[in-house]
Amino acid sequence: MHRLVTEKIMSISTLRSNEENKMNNYLNNHNIPRLCEGDISECVNVSNVYVASFTLVYLRHGGVTVTDERGRALHCVAPGIMVFERDQSINIVMQEVDGHLSFDVIEVPHHLLTVAHEVLIEKISQTEYPTTEHPLRMVYMGDFPAGEEVFELLKNILSENRMSIKNEGEINIATFSLLLLLSGFIHEPAFPGIIRRSVKLSVKYKVYNLLYTEPDRQWKLNDVSSAIFMSASTLKRKLASEGTTFSELYINARMNLASKLLRTGKYSVSNVAVLCGYDSVSYFIACFKRQFSITPFAFMKSVNH
Repeated sequence: MHRLVTEKIMSISTLRSNEENKMNNYLNNHNIPRLCEGDISECVNVSNVYVASFTLVYLRHGGVTVTDERGRALHCVAPGIMVFERDQSINIVMQEVDGHLSFDVIEVPHHLLTVAHEVLIEKISQTEYPTTEHPLRMVYMGDFPAGEEVFELLKNILSENRMSIKNEGEINIATFSLLLLLSGFIHEPAFPGIIRRSVKLSVKYKVYNLLYTEPDRQWKLNDVSSAIFMSASTLKRKLASEGTTFSELYINARMNLASKLLRTGKYSVSNVAVLCGYDSVSYFIACFKRQFSITPFAFMKSVNH
């Protein structure tokens, strides 16, 4: 079955790649304005965003420039889809176009990513897409017919209030929706590596997810080490070997959840502070600004219109 799915997706992605090339040629030949040109009314900078999971972003309106840890920039104009490898920090410039900025984010669960790796990537020889010392860890593709609908379908199935549902039909829908969304990136040289690296589990990933699921708990290093059946000293050593610390993961988990809640527009800053485990709203605001170089109020205003 996987072979048939792969063949079908490869044919779809080839057609989509051809359409993308046509669009890029059209933009270049007709001098269509890109980011920071034309009728852009406002830019919002968000710094030091930690991407903990393999992530998809659907950009509906506006423009986004994402800069990775090596200073390489990815420029995206709506509509389009961005893919981010897990375990990296990025800087983002979000830009209104004609007064609008709108996007949605999906953090792909590991079990779904494993299927995508098996179907789309596992059979591809690594020599076909040779690795480099500093590979790109994010890619962008223009929208395709029904892309927004497929993205919305996947997002709804994976929404928090439905995570406990184990319906086989919905799992299959989520799987094929993800495969369809990712199929357009197959011809991107950086894409196979992004999937291969993201599918590998690490201690850092396990600790982050534990902290993220209970951000309001006052976690200590010993609590986390016990939860993952490891001594505190061993955990500390393993995290150091992966380039991080317990404290860094703790603040990243809290801040990422805070930004996610603020993006929904359903919570006040005070509510978000409590949900993320902060007793003091002013301290939460200070931590948020220190992390992202923007206040929670400004962030919430910029992404909710």
